[in-house]
Amino acid sequence: MKAKFKVLLVLLSFSLILFVYSCATTSTQVSTTNQNLNEIASYNGPKARIAVASFKCKAAKCGGSIGSGIKDMLVDSLVRSNRFIVLERGETFSAVQKELAMAKGKYFNKKQGPKGGHLERADILVTGAITAFEPNAEGMGGAVGGLFGGLFGVGAKTKNAYIAMTIRLVDVATGRIINSTRVEGKASSFKIGGLGGGLIGSVPLGVGLKMYKNTPMEKAIMVMLDNAVKAISKLVPENYYRYK
Repeated sequence: MKAKFKVLLVLLSFSLILFVYSCATTSTQVSTTNQNLNEIASYNGPKARIAVASFKCKAAKCGGSIGSGIKDMLVDSLVRSNRFIVLERGETFSAVQKELAMAKGKYFNKKQGPKGGHLERADILVTGAITAFEPNAEGMGGAVGGLFGGLFGVGAKTKNAYIAMTIRLVDVATGRIINSTRVEGKASSFKIGGLGGGLIGSVPLGVGLKMYKNTPMEKAIMVMLDNAVKAISKLVPENYYRYK
């Protein structure tokens, strides 16, 4: 009788493990809104002229060059949205200024190359700060591993990632804050052993973020950028969309 009970217990435990395993190999939860970057990229109407300033790290685990990396990724995302004329204001802009200055030198042909005075100005400056950065928070999945790990040698873990940032839209001509909002990205990857889900999004990870490739934090960042582009598109007043 005891032997039959042990067999039934083992079979029941094994069935539960198989159920958890099947969920783990197929479940990757990502929190976002319905519309994605590919859908808004089909936009062909008038565009707003914007530039993106640096992003500060205000979250406890956000440090180093992460702010610069998020800023670069947001620039790429805004360009791909096709709703904006995005003007360079980072290191590349300094290189452009240097090239224009060199073109005026005596060693260059004055009839060739670009001339000064034609750089476009931004109407809106996008700036902000990263207010939450949690790349590796463990969920309740570890309890499953603790319950059955000794019997089957299988450990289950849930990894959660969360990132949020505030965004300000500033009118360059007046210095007025046009609008302010907060966007976030969440991702949860439930896996057994080394199994995990695929990637979302196609914007390359910025500087300081390469270590999060193929992790829930990468997914959370992509979700946040998607939400940021949609929020900026909505919050920029209609009269700023005036360029072909």
